[in-house]
Amino acid sequence: MSDDRLSAAAAVVAYQAVTLTELRGLFDQVEFDLRDVLERELRLSDTLDSVESEFDAVRARLQAMGVVVPAQDSQSSAVTTVSVETPSRPRYAVPIVPTDSDFDQLVRLAEAQLDLLGIDLTRDPLQQVLPSSQIARSLRSYAEEHGDVSWDKADWTVVLAAGVLAALLDVILVRIPRDATFLGKKYPGSPLTKWLQDGNRAQGIHDHYFKRFEKLAKVPYDAATTKATGGLVSGMRPATHRLQSLGHDPALGFLAGVADLMRGTGTYIDKAGQLVQVATDATPIDLINALITQVRHLLSDVYTPAGLQPPLFSLLQLGQVNSPFALGPSGVKVPFTDVARYMYTNGYDLRHFFTMGITPGVVSAVIRGYWLLNSYATGGTAAQRKLEHAKLTSMLLLGHTIATSGTLLKTGLLFGMNPAALNYNQILAMAPATIAWFKEAIARDHRINQALEKEWQLLLAESQGQS
Repeated sequence: MSDDRLSAAAAVVAYQAVTLTELRGLFDQVEFDLRDVLERELRLSDTLDSVESEFDAVRARLQAMGVVVPAQDSQSSAVTTVSVETPSRPRYAVPIVPTDSDFDQLVRLAEAQLDLLGIDLTRDPLQQVLPSSQIARSLRSYAEEHGDVSWDKADWTVVLAAGVLAALLDVILVRIPRDATFLGKKYPGSPLTKWLQDGNRAQGIHDHYFKRFEKLAKVPYDAATTKATGGLVSGMRPATHRLQSLGHDPALGFLAGVADLMRGTGTYIDKAGQLVQVATDATPIDLINALITQVRHLLSDVYTPAGLQPPLFSLLQLGQVNSPFALGPSGVKVPFTDVARYMYTNGYDLRHFFTMGITPGVVSAVIRGYWLLNSYATGGTAAQRKLEHAKLTSMLLLGHTIATSGTLLKTGLLFGMNPAALNYNQILAMAPATIAWFKEAIARDHRINQALEKEWQLLLAESQGQS
């Protein structure tokens, strides 16, 4: 049904509600005790029956004495009705309702009557004419059946606080991967990433846990220079070869890297943003061995000085898409391919990705924790929380939106448009938060539409049964 038809129906319902409210008010003004009237009627009837019996007895005696008693006129009344003049009172005239099927005529009648009563049709007319108690009952009934997804002040406070706290942690703790000078200005790096990337600590972890995988996990997509690819992949050098190799991506590697292992090839992105596949003399292996080798190789690289790129980060190199970032004093905007290479070579690796995870983690932890505690405190059940999951997803979406806005402001205002200041983890978190919100909103609308359709079918069945 279109919005116009919905507003028209609302006007008609509001008109009916006004009429019923006025009738109820008129009935409330009548001081009329039906029980007392009935009791008086019964007492009067008993008295009349007694008098009638006495009259019959007297009539019988007179007839026995030979006195002629006139017959009773059945049309006469034993009780004289006294007419009492009462002051004239205003009568309530019920408006004539169209009896045909012209809905538009009914709408015009309703709108005219509502206009006389001063009802503002630009706002919800039902909320203006229905008693507040009835509205409250309707809202409670609706919430019990479909879940309460409305926000109160506490909800807004928690969501805003979670988003702002995450943004502050992004500025104070996440910062940029390491101390760096950008466009002539020095910026401090993240203390947590600095600890994770510490050379001695990283070397110790690598030697103790992962070094043994180097010989067990040889892969065909590990060429380090352009020359090693037969000149097919431009811009390849040891500092960027993992970024340019899709097999080294922690997410894409389980597709592209495993495929390369099974085919004995290497898949790269060159400096121009072109996807290049290079054949090698490596022996293809089966799927299970390819998966095991892929995991081992990623582990062998994660704590090396260059580390691994964040998940899906390699895709930024595809094509020659212009970015809003300038990496030199000239102010010339460079493609995302150059931006990704700059970020990676300045410490923007998987370890910094873990540091960046603090921001979306705080948003999720604070909002989800509050939502669960509030449900437990108010006696909410698992079924009720399932019905109200759309509220949780909307709170998470707003919280992540605030945190994402914070990282954009941080990059532009506090770090001089240094792309390494972007919180990639927080930006990625927006996608699942948005999808979850759409999914829950659609599912909730579907449940409500099903309930409405069921009610319409019941009303239709009742009307057909009465006719």
